[in-house]
Amino acid sequence: MTTTGTKLSTAASMTPQDIDNMIATSKAAEKEFMKLDQAAVDKIFHDIAHVADKHRVPLAKLAVEETRMGLVEDKVLKNGLAAELIRHRYKDTKTVGIIESDPIHGITKIAQPVGTVVCITPCTNPTATAIAKSLFLAKTRNVGIFLPHPRAAKCTAEAVRMCHDAGVASGAPFGWVQCVQNPSLALSSAVMNHDDVNLILATGGPAMVKASYSTGHPAIGVGSGNAPVLVDETANIKQACGSIVLGKTFDNGMICAAEQSVVIVDSVYKELKTRLEARGVCFLEGDDKKKLETFMIRDGRVNVDIVGQAAKTIAQRIGVKVPEGTVVLAAEETNVGKEFPMSHEKLSPVLAVYRAATFDDGLEICLKLANQGGVGHTAGIYCTDQERLERYAEKMPVGRILANMPTSIAAIGTEFNNEIDPSFTLGVGTQAGSSASQNVGPMDLLNIKTLATRQDHIEWYKNPPDIYFNRGCLEEALSDCAKPLRDGKRLSRCIIVTDKVMGMLGYVDRLKDALETEGFVITVFEDVNPDPDMATVRRGVIACKQFRPDLMVCLGGGSPMDAGKFIRAIYEYPDLSLEDAAARFLELRKRTCPFPTLGSKICKMVCIPTTSGTASEVTPFSVITDDEGRKHPLFSYGLTPDIAIIDSTFCEKLPPRLVAYAGIDAITHATEAFVSVASNEFTEGHALKALELLTDNLVKSYKFGTNDARQNVHHGATLAGLAFSNSFLGIDHSLAHKMGAAFHLPHGLCCGILLPHVIRYNSCKQPTRMGIYPGYDHPQAMEGYARIARTLELKGSTDEELMEAYIEKLLSMYRAMEVPITFQEAGVPEEAFLHRLNDIAEQAFDDQCTPANPRFPLVDELKEILKVAYYGTEKAENDSHGSHGSYHVLETPRVDSPPTTQGAQKK
Repeated sequence: MTTTGTKLSTAASMTPQDIDNMIATSKAAEKEFMKLDQAAVDKIFHDIAHVADKHRVPLAKLAVEETRMGLVEDKVLKNGLAAELIRHRYKDTKTVGIIESDPIHGITKIAQPVGTVVCITPCTNPTATAIAKSLFLAKTRNVGIFLPHPRAAKCTAEAVRMCHDAGVASGAPFGWVQCVQNPSLALSSAVMNHDDVNLILATGGPAMVKASYSTGHPAIGVGSGNAPVLVDETANIKQACGSIVLGKTFDNGMICAAEQSVVIVDSVYKELKTRLEARGVCFLEGDDKKKLETFMIRDGRVNVDIVGQAAKTIAQRIGVKVPEGTVVLAAEETNVGKEFPMSHEKLSPVLAVYRAATFDDGLEICLKLANQGGVGHTAGIYCTDQERLERYAEKMPVGRILANMPTSIAAIGTEFNNEIDPSFTLGVGTQAGSSASQNVGPMDLLNIKTLATRQDHIEWYKNPPDIYFNRGCLEEALSDCAKPLRDGKRLSRCIIVTDKVMGMLGYVDRLKDALETEGFVITVFEDVNPDPDMATVRRGVIACKQFRPDLMVCLGGGSPMDAGKFIRAIYEYPDLSLEDAAARFLELRKRTCPFPTLGSKICKMVCIPTTSGTASEVTPFSVITDDEGRKHPLFSYGLTPDIAIIDSTFCEKLPPRLVAYAGIDAITHATEAFVSVASNEFTEGHALKALELLTDNLVKSYKFGTNDARQNVHHGATLAGLAFSNSFLGIDHSLAHKMGAAFHLPHGLCCGILLPHVIRYNSCKQPTRMGIYPGYDHPQAMEGYARIARTLELKGSTDEELMEAYIEKLLSMYRAMEVPITFQEAGVPEEAFLHRLNDIAEQAFDDQCTPANPRFPLVDELKEILKVAYYGTEKAENDSHGSHGSYHVLETPRVDSPPTTQGAQKK
């Protein structure tokens, strides 16, 4: 080991230059320490503890001799505890380099020392604190400069020297710990305020702790204690007596966690007092008590002449005769406050005794005592009632609550509870002005760096458990619904949620016949209007309350299915609000308002679509309009139906316009799902197959209405739903939601007008912002659109040509179905459009569909998309020289077909 010196400074009088030299030595040692690995550090740590333990007796003698406080025998124990318990506790703790590695989740924790630590030590526990802090420093490769209390300067310096030499002998760098000789306020200030100090670890009086926090350096400080101890009628009185006397007499009561006051419940007061007297606790009264109080507290502070003195010594100093064998002086007290000396911290074998009528009365007294100079520190209790223990712990404003054990000894981490970290630096928390509330240890002297590697996002694939498809599958599916559930229960009461049109078409009667054949009792709720609102939901909930169904069957387009989903939710959870159910989220599993689990009343929900577009029969989506007319997209896998029946016989009477708009909605679902940032191997196949079926059959279904074409479109729409249920949508739907609501346009029409422009926008190879998702590592939307084009066997030699070919395919379908190409053609007034443009763009940005878009949109970019979708101009694909591209006119023939009526088709 290379060293920077051979002997530490022992100058009788130090100067500011000496301080600079000390810190320079520390900084040199800091660099050397960083070269050591965990094995070398552990050896140093072990050897220091071993040497300190061997010197526990001479160090104890030196401490008592210099400070004239405490007992040699107990300081021997303290020194031994510091060496032995700290070594045992942290011998296997990793503190060098990689201390934690989780390759599965891609997290590695790396420890680094904080640097140069100023260690302030007290006169009450000088050598034990020096040993403890030196061990903490060695274990973490930190270097330290000790600022001892002037009354304990020599013994502290000797303890530091011993630890230093033991460390150097074992491989630590020279100067890794040093001690300021003959400290003064000026020297202490120079050390604490030095620019090269990284942390102050303050165990000392209030003035020094406060000074450490005022330096501007990070600091961990402690605070004063005034530990109250409550003894109730459930306590083991023998144990309480023995432990209180043991704790109060340990090192003459100098530990800051020592028992300061005992509060005894009335029913056991006499018994415990008698036992305390038998153990050498002498109760003072009258003038004797007054003499003790006058000597003990001066100017509101503990008289230093009483700190750590034996009970008999104190009695002699105040001129009070006490029995032979007296180990503690006690006095009964009834008040708490600064003007009552017995309620203060005493740092000596002096004990205040309070009498409480009940446990609750005693708790209030303890609370007052803790607030009288002991906030954040320690409290004790002797009790065997768990509920009371927990109530006491919850109420007391302290960091350590010690049950049925001596507080002074247990608080520092002894065998009374092996899970208490051994330390002589006991944090008191922010409530007492400290940054730490725990027993400070080596982990508090480390900077922990986190190496996080990119991980695959945990995905899922969730769809209805049962999907029935092909013409005429209704009856077979409902037959299965009638079979007993796993628990043996058979569903028997069914509510049909639908609209009046379904009744007029005869679909409701067909459904009722099939259900009645299976033995169901039926009621029909047909009061669902297009774009279902909360009024519809409330009426549906009333119907459920009156009928008490265990099965719900939703029949119709998107509106009855959306309504049914939320009716079920509100019926089972009446306090669920639309606002909470529609709460936005960035990560589904971390949403701030979790969606409740459904099925407690309506055991199963069946959806039967009669249009081919929304795919609500298989999705976790629903759209509900609030009482102010605003649409709210809801998303939760709890909304996913239990059974979907895809029977295309229900689609045979669809009007052509509804076929067109619903089919375009389905095409948009599949397209957006395929290029979504969350697109994955499980969703891509469904999306591509859906697009094959839809692009091959939608125009045929529109023009000719053949059974095969209608079934293929019906199946394609459901496949698209299976895809976007698990990979989500994008800004086409975000914009369509807001345009449709603003101008009462069919949802599918809005999706269709926007889709070519959104495709070109997303295809930018140098976007302003890329979609944010762990699995989406580079702009790849154009590649996705090109894959769609290849699947549809479109022509193009480059991805850009294929993308444009896909757009042309869509436009050709629009022309064939006489679908408007722009919002202007769809009848949206220009003045109204421009007036609402900003609001629509902002609302679309915050739509739940936006986060999954492959290109993260800016609001101004959404406005541009809306404008080109209104007027027919388009941002061209960006070349390699720009990120925004140029404009060109989207050359499509005008289609003079009027917009359809409101609500003809929706998502």
